[in-house]
Amino acid sequence: MIASPPLLNAAHISRYFGEGAERFCALDDISLTLKQGQFISIVGPSGCGKSTLMQMLGGLTQPTQGDITIDGERIDGPQPNKIGIVFQDALLLPWKTALENIEFPLHLNKDGTKSDFRARAQEALDLVGLSDVGHRYPHELSGGMRQRIAIARGLIRNPKLLLMDEPFGALDEQTRTRMWGELLSIHARSGTSIIFITHSLLEAIYLADDVMVMAAKPGRIIETIQIDLPRPREVHMIGSDYVGSLRNHIWDLIAGPTAR
Repeated sequence: MIASPPLLNAAHISRYFGEGAERFCALDDISLTLKQGQFISIVGPSGCGKSTLMQMLGGLTQPTQGDITIDGERIDGPQPNKIGIVFQDALLLPWKTALENIEFPLHLNKDGTKSDFRARAQEALDLVGLSDVGHRYPHELSGGMRQRIAIARGLIRNPKLLLMDEPFGALDEQTRTRMWGELLSIHARSGTSIIFITHSLLEAIYLADDVMVMAAKPGRIIETIQIDLPRPREVHMIGSDYVGSLRNHIWDLIAGPTAR
């Protein structure tokens, strides 16, 4: 059987900033591939370039060297029909309802009719389990609800890839743990591939098929770890010896001399 080509391919990408004597390498020779439906978490020390990497994968900035493709086509700018992005802050417009926030990208791109926009926004709202809050404004929603609205907005154009940059970082522990289950349910139902950036090692392990560990100065991938946990995931798995040993191994990688 011939293996299907990867959805996303980043080949030897590097990113430099500055000029002359001030020029420095933020990301060095990073390569990764992502299959359709795959979930990858990325962890690493602060300042290793995780967010810069996500911006390049999303077409928000270009690599200095190397190429990134999705479906075999080079990413040379934002690809809203193929790539959705969710940031740490939900970035909802306070004067718009939940439904209006979700459908806003469709209005920006004039991607259909107004009735079509509303129907698609409601479908996205249903997908994240918030069918009955479409009329509410952001200040009427909890932090977890606002993040689910942001996820729905990221999925509104049915992207093949969803990039998530520490989307649960500002949530309390209980809400964050509940959001893990919500995200895994959304991932299973939508089939969307996800690249998820986080500082939480347990979060990275619990959610992902593979965890990519980065080092800093310059930012680079030092190990990719396949997560051997069955799906659907259960919260009690976090307390297993297997997850604990993985967490310790990743911590040693991040805290060790090769990560600095």
